[in-house]
Amino acid sequence: MRKRNNYRNLILGCCMTGIAMLLAFFFLYHTYIQDIIYEERLNQMEEITRQMFQNLEDVIDSHWNRVTEECNYLRDANVQTTEELCRHMKKKHELSAYADQKITLMAVDSEGEYYTETGNRGLFRDLDYFEESPEKISFVFDSMTDNQSEMVFLKRLPEPIHLQDGEKETSILYFGIAQDMEQLNPYFNCDAYDGNNSVYVLDDNGFKLFNSNQVELIKGHNVFSVLQNMKYLHNSSFEKTKAELEEKGCSYSNAVLDGTEYFYGLRRMNNAEWTLIFLVPAEYVATNTLELVNFVTIFIVIFTLIVAVFVILGISFVMHRNQKEAIRVERENNAKLETVNTKLRQAKQAAEEAFQVAQEASRSKSSFLANMSHDIRTPMNAIIGMTSLIKHDAGDKGKVIEYANKIDISSQHLLGIINDVLDMSKIEAGKTTFKYTDFSILDFIQELNVIFHSQTDEKNQTFTIIKEDIQHERVNGDQVHLMQIFSNLLSNAIKYTQEGGEIQLLIEECESNSAIYAKYRFLVSDNGVGMSADFKNTIFDAFTRAESSLTNKIQGTGLGMAITKNLVEAMGGTIDVESELGQGSCFEILMDLKIAEDKSVSLIPQTEKDEPEDNILQGMKFLCAEDNEINAEILTELLKIEGAECTICENGEEILKTFEQSAPGEYDMILMDVQMPVMNGYEATKAIRRSSHELAKTIPIIAMTANAFSEDIQHSLAAGMNAHISKPVDMKMLKKTIRSIKSGGGGTETQVIAQ
Repeated sequence: MRKRNNYRNLILGCCMTGIAMLLAFFFLYHTYIQDIIYEERLNQMEEITRQMFQNLEDVIDSHWNRVTEECNYLRDANVQTTEELCRHMKKKHELSAYADQKITLMAVDSEGEYYTETGNRGLFRDLDYFEESPEKISFVFDSMTDNQSEMVFLKRLPEPIHLQDGEKETSILYFGIAQDMEQLNPYFNCDAYDGNNSVYVLDDNGFKLFNSNQVELIKGHNVFSVLQNMKYLHNSSFEKTKAELEEKGCSYSNAVLDGTEYFYGLRRMNNAEWTLIFLVPAEYVATNTLELVNFVTIFIVIFTLIVAVFVILGISFVMHRNQKEAIRVERENNAKLETVNTKLRQAKQAAEEAFQVAQEASRSKSSFLANMSHDIRTPMNAIIGMTSLIKHDAGDKGKVIEYANKIDISSQHLLGIINDVLDMSKIEAGKTTFKYTDFSILDFIQELNVIFHSQTDEKNQTFTIIKEDIQHERVNGDQVHLMQIFSNLLSNAIKYTQEGGEIQLLIEECESNSAIYAKYRFLVSDNGVGMSADFKNTIFDAFTRAESSLTNKIQGTGLGMAITKNLVEAMGGTIDVESELGQGSCFEILMDLKIAEDKSVSLIPQTEKDEPEDNILQGMKFLCAEDNEINAEILTELLKIEGAECTICENGEEILKTFEQSAPGEYDMILMDVQMPVMNGYEATKAIRRSSHELAKTIPIIAMTANAFSEDIQHSLAAGMNAHISKPVDMKMLKKTIRSIKSGGGGTETQVIAQ
C-alpha cells in the first residue's frame, strides 16, 4: 500500500509540474512573445507599404516634371487670347495622349478662374491655396465634368501671360495638370493583403480627400477623429502615433474599431501637402508568422500533454509490466519525438528560406559594390603599376612614353566610371538640367560618324549610317545630352560586337500632325553577342550588367543604359530594345524635336576642319589660380613644355591683387580654379571684372575646375568667365579653347568647351 501511494504521489507531482509548465508558457506567450509578434507585424507592414508609398511619391514627382515641361511649352506657344490658350492646351492634350492617362491641362488666371483644353471654366475662390501665391500648388478636388476626384498640380509662371478674353483682359498666373485620382488606384493596391486594405488621401486636418476603389474600412469624413476614438493596444495611443508622424514623417500602430482589430500606417507626403493612411484588418497582417507561432504554440501544448501522458503511462508500465515492455514504450516515445523534431526542422527551413528572400535585395546591392570595386581597382592598378615601371625605367624614353600612354588610357577609363556614377546620381536626384539650342540633325549625325568610325576601324567593323525622309534638318534640342545618348548606344554596340561585325545607325523622320514638332525614329543595331531574355528585361535598371564568359572582360558601371533611358524619357522620348543571344541587338528611340527656324545649312556632310599646326601657347603668359601644390606644379610644367609661362596664385584674393598690380599686357590670359580658400573662383572673377584695371573687362578667363556638371558651367559663365574646362586638364582641349576664344574676338565672346 505504501508503494502504491508513492506511485500516486509521483503521478500527482508529474501532473502538477506539467500544469505549472503550461501556465508558465501561457504567461510568457501573453507578455514577451506577444510583444515580439506585435513588433514583427508592424515591421512587416512597414516593409510592405514603404515601396507603395515611394511609388506614389515617384508618380507625384513625375507629375511635377510634366508640369514644368508644359509650362515651358506654354511659354514658347506665344498665345494671345483665351481661345488660343484652349487650342494650345487641346493640341498638347492630343499630342501627349493625355486622354488615355485621364490627364487634363489647366490654367488659372488672377481672378481664380481656370481653363481646360475643352474650354470648361470654373472658380477656385473657395480655396485658400492661392492666398500667398506659392510657387507650387497641389490639391484634390471634384472634377467639374464627371464629379470624379482629381489631383491638381499647378506651378506659378515666371511671368504672367496676359490674354484677351473677349473685350476684357486677363492674366494667367498658374499652369499645370489635373490627374484623375482613379488612375492612382494601381499604386494603392497591395497584393500582400489580397485587396482587403484601404488607402485614403487626407489633408493636414485628417479630412478625406480621396479613397481608392477598395473596401471602405473607415466611416466618417474626418479620419483623425475616428483614429482618436479607437481602442489602442500594446501601450500605444493616437497621440503617440501622431507625434511620431510629425517627427519622422511616418508612423505605424494598431487599434480596435467596432470590435475589429486593425493595423494602420500614416505617411506624410514629401512633394504634396497630403497624408496617406494605409489601413488593414489585423487578421491579414503577417499571417504566415501568426500561423507559425500558433503552430508552435499548439505543438508545445500537445507535446507537453503527450509527455505528461507518456510519463504517467511509463510509471504505470513500471508498476504493471516488465522491463522489456518499458523499453518498447521508450522507443516509441523516441520515434514520436523524432517526428516532432523533423517538423521543427522543416519549420526552421521554411523560415530560413523566407529570410533569404528578404535579403536578396541586399545581396544585389553588395554584388554591384563588388563589381564597382573591381572596375575602379582595375584602372587604378594599371596606373600604380605603370608609375612604378616609370620609376624603374626612367632612363628609357621609349618605355616611359609607352607607360605614360597606358596611364592616360587607364585614367580616361577611371574618369568615365566616375562620370557615369555622378551622372546617375544627378538623374536620381532630379537635378539634371537641359539646354536647348538650334542645330542641324544632319551635322549631328555626321559628328557621330566622325567620332565612331575610328573606333569601328580599329576592330575592322562596318559602320553604316542611313538617313530616310529627313524633311526638317534644323531642330531645337539638347545636343549635348543627345550626343551622350547615342554615344552610350554606339559605344556598347562596338564593345559587344566581335571584330569584323556590322553596326548600323538609322535616322528616319516619321509622319506627324504637328506643325511645331518633328517626329524622329533612331535605330542603333548590331550583329554582336546580343543578350538573354532575362537580362533584356533589366537592361535599363541601374547597376545591372550581363554576366557571361563573353562579357566579363568588358568593364563598366552598369549605369550607361539607365542613364540613356532617363535622358530619353526626360526629353519626352521612348526607348525600346529587341535582342537575341548570339544574334545582336537593336535599340529604337522615338523622339519629338521642335522644328527650328529655316536657315541656309549645307546638306553635304562637312568634315572637321584641321586644327592649325602652329603652337598657339608658344610665348603666352598666364596668371593661374591653383591651391593644390601638385596640380600647380603639373600645370606649370605642362605650360613650360608648350613654350608658355605662368604665375601661380594660391587663392582668389591673391590672384585678384596680382592682376590689379600687373601692367597691361603682362598676362595674356587667366586660368581660374573654382574651389579655393579665402576667395573662390566665382568671387575672384566677379572682382576682376569690376576692377579698374585697363584689361578688366577684356582679359580672357577660363574656368579650370573639377566641377564638371552643367550648372557648374553656367555658374562659371554667369560669373564672367569666357569658357569652362573640366579637370583633369587636357592640353589639346586647352589649345582648342584658347584658339576658339581668340577667333571669337580677343576673349570677349562667351564659349563653352565640353570635355
